[in-house]
Amino acid sequence: MRLGVVVRKGERQDDIRMFSKFFEVAVYELPKDLPELIDEPERYLILPEEFDVDMVVSFASHPDINLELIKQAAERKIGLVIISGGARGGAYRQLKEEGERRGVKVIWEEICCATPKIEDERYAEFFEHFGSPEVEVEVEDGKIKDVKVLRSAFCGATYYVAEKLKGVSVEEAPTKAGYYTQIFPCLAPRGFEGGIHKAARAHKRAVEKALEKSLSGR
Repeated sequence: MRLGVVVRKGERQDDIRMFSKFFEVAVYELPKDLPELIDEPERYLILPEEFDVDMVVSFASHPDINLELIKQAAERKIGLVIISGGARGGAYRQLKEEGERRGVKVIWEEICCATPKIEDERYAEFFEHFGSPEVEVEVEDGKIKDVKVLRSAFCGATYYVAEKLKGVSVEEAPTKAGYYTQIFPCLAPRGFEGGIHKAARAHKRAVEKALEKSLSGR
């Protein structure tokens, strides 16, 4: 699979490195600073011929740019665009409707570790590695002996959490998973109920599910 990533200049380097471990990645860089409203987004987003990809992850954080991305994706027969952050309420509805009209599946989540797995064999390889976190745990003497990452947040936070949980007691592990998510250099917004708190809960739930499975012998 060949993956396209749209980013602001110099940003989301950890995500790009994570993607590159599994896929061939084409990166399109936008200017770091963009106007709040863009009447002609095609001035900023002109996908080159070599941007020949199967799907795109956008960190553009701009509804006008993402709308133009969907249009250009449709022209190139790119069937899936994942938008990470930067679109809320009406803006997301417009993006999704535009995708439906043009034959492009659009997924948006406020944080990358809440990205749902979709059942589409064309993109199964991506969701084997990235999206809402999923782990397996090995328990010995009431402590976490090892953690295997089955699916990670785009940024790699899940791998960080997995490493930090080794040696932690079973009772503390879910709460510690949430804590370590929040001290990882995550770009999820802070200061309100969603954002980094939502990321913490996603990893906490992943560890809870893994422990339940491990301790029940399933």
